Amino acid sequence: MIWMNDEDAWWQSSETEARLGRAFYWLATVLAGLIVIFVTGDFFISWAEGYPILRVVALIAAIVVWLIGRTCRSLMA
Repeated sequence: MIWMNDEDAWWQSSETEARLGRAFYWLATVLAGLIVIFVTGDFFISWAEGYPILRVVALIAAIVVWLIGRTCRSLMA
């Protein structure tokens, strides 16, 4: 019986795709982090003005952006 060596398998990604996937992931993570920072700042500013409002839609958008980055990382890895 011959054992296959999976080093040259067609389903394995190249190094370029792996770097690109990680780059998209980190870009999405930084963008989602910035969204969370701005939402937090907006919450504290509105709290100081007397009407604290938490922007839930913006937090959901940050989660979606981060998940898109994770998907890019897993598909391009």
